[in-house]
Amino acid sequence: MASKKPNTDDLIQRTKDLKLDQNAILSTQTDRFYPNRKEKINFARLEKGLLLFIYVYETAKSTLSSEIALWDHRVCFNMIKDGKCAKSSDQCHTEHQTTYRQSNLCPYWYINNSCKFDSKCKNTHHFEQVSKYHRFICTETEVDVYKLIRFIRNFAGHYIDSVISEKNDQQDLYKNIIVIMIHLVHVLSLKRANSIEHLNLFLEATTINQLVPEKDLLNELEKPYDIPEVFLELTMNFNTYWYRYDAKKQSLNFNRLSSEFLTFFNNIFREYYEGRLKSRGAKIAWN
Repeated sequence: MASKKPNTDDLIQRTKDLKLDQNAILSTQTDRFYPNRKEKINFARLEKGLLLFIYVYETAKSTLSSEIALWDHRVCFNMIKDGKCAKSSDQCHTEHQTTYRQSNLCPYWYINNSCKFDSKCKNTHHFEQVSKYHRFICTETEVDVYKLIRFIRNFAGHYIDSVISEKNDQQDLYKNIIVIMIHLVHVLSLKRANSIEHLNLFLEATTINQLVPEKDLLNELEKPYDIPEVFLELTMNFNTYWYRYDAKKQSLNFNRLSSEFLTFFNNIFREYYEGRLKSRGAKIAWN
């Protein structure tokens, strides 16, 4: 007996479902970290982490400022293309401090963030061979991680001014910030294998206890995480209704970081422990 020929529409739908399942495995959402979606998060749950990231950002920025300026499109295009500018550094409205060179970089893409020629442009719409000139920030993933550190530091300084449209938006914001801080501490801090002691060391223990159990938490932290895109913006007006529950998101894989980048931040977390926590009796969370 001949088998029934599958319906074309059914095949298309099954293919779509398969892609959705794959995406669900590859990426994780904020709600996955909270067993009870109605769990209330007050600002006190964020404070210990915010103080940590003020320190991390302020310690790192002097070393990384010239590297991140390229990715933020704040460096003078002429300095990138030729290594010289007709204006002096005090007259040019963009930064001159860079050793990066790329003669085929599209000026429209770099200066205006858009180019009418798109893929037909004779010049390049991305940075090439950054590792030849930069020591720590060489990929988009490392840029995004640095931007998240910068965002958390800026939020810490402006949370009183921050305007949120609805209470649901505020709770979602707080949860997103907590989960991002957990990701950052997990990937950037020294730690023991299969342990969350480093999370309890640097963040509020009660905050960690509100999340899924340790084994599930470690499993979720290994997956890419969907981050609100607004967290990655260069400038933020915290006096406006800047955050929404349904904010557009992008996936970030925290495991795609270079050994140089990780070592740099490992040292900052170690210094924070030695200088701020050890004297208060906090126990080291790594070997």
